[in-house]
Amino acid sequence: MSILVHNISGSPMGWRVLLGLEFKGLEYEVNYLNGSQNEHKQAPYLAINPHGKVPAVEYKGEFHRESLSILGLLDDWFPDRPLFGSSAEETKRIWQAAARYSDYLLAATNGVVFPVFSGPESEPKLDRDDPEQISRASELLKIELRVLEQNLNEDAFLCGEKPSAADAVAYPDVGRVMRALETKPASMKLFGFDRLDEEFPSLARWRESISSLAGIGSTRPPHWDQP
Repeated sequence: MSILVHNISGSPMGWRVLLGLEFKGLEYEVNYLNGSQNEHKQAPYLAINPHGKVPAVEYKGEFHRESLSILGLLDDWFPDRPLFGSSAEETKRIWQAAARYSDYLLAATNGVVFPVFSGPESEPKLDRDDPEQISRASELLKIELRVLEQNLNEDAFLCGEKPSAADAVAYPDVGRVMRALETKPASMKLFGFDRLDEEFPSLARWRESISSLAGIGSTRPPHWDQP
């Protein structure tokens, strides 16, 4: 029985689940809701998730919500190629890393990419009453990117030699930073992110390692490839 993922293009939480599915080599389908038309806030989807958030996964007639919980359930349903490791020590390391990235990396990424994506090319949408917004957001994100860089000094992936839930959680946020660099380079320069690969070479190698895995290209937000 196939897994159905309800998602919105560009949602980092939904992207995490798609990556987990690909890491495990599982078959699935995606129902992309139209975020600009608030389909996730309308009655049909609210019957699936009353909070109106994505992702939600349908499997064997049941609905499951919250991205980290879904990644854990994938290992319960399909033990091969575990996302949370094959030993108690690996599981502990991966859960700790995934939880940190889910909280701190996500928030730090939002602090930079939300104003960048919301504004025109060279003018991020900033709070005029917060003169420290750029410097604070830049430093918070760089702190989290340094954590990723340090974690990659010895391993191919964030918690070992195989992709795990930690990679599935972190990759979408790094992907959003790269998308902002691609589409709004002048605004990203204002935040101090014009030399990302030079500052974080291990992160650049990791990003390439993830993107070269089979099936990962299909998880990319579809609207990014629209003209």
